[in-house]
Amino acid sequence: MRVLRDHADTRFEELIDLCGVDYSTYGDGSWEGARFAAVSHLLSIEHNWRLRVRVFAPDDEQPLLASVTDIWASANWYEREAFDFFGILFEGHNDLRRILTDYGFIGHPFRKDFPVSGYVEMRYDAEQKRVIYQPVTIDPREITPRVIREEHYGIK
Repeated sequence: MRVLRDHADTRFEELIDLCGVDYSTYGDGSWEGARFAAVSHLLSIEHNWRLRVRVFAPDDEQPLLASVTDIWASANWYEREAFDFFGILFEGHNDLRRILTDYGFIGHPFRKDFPVSGYVEMRYDAEQKRVIYQPVTIDPREITPRVIREEHYGIK
């Protein structure tokens, strides 16, 4: 990444975006590569080029990638978001903590194996005069949409 930024032939001086990706069900389960990746979008203003760089974490159980915050300061919040939502750790990041979910949140909500309803819910308890967390009380269910097909729908 440093070469992409500093080399005169490339000069990708701006990190536009960095996001995490979970490939666990990619291609309807036919994907056989690593599960987690960080995808960075770079911009070379000098050459008017854009580049997408995808880096896979070698360990699916504890995804770890090198931080690029020392190359582009804008990566700080992006890496925190990838950690928060996907559990991707960035080695060398000096402030890797949750950014969008609550500090007491359990799990990483953008992982494909995270339940749709989550694990806990919170509510205000008037007796205790504070917000409390409790196990989810919603029964999981599958909703199948009803499809209505009419021969000449929308044609007058």
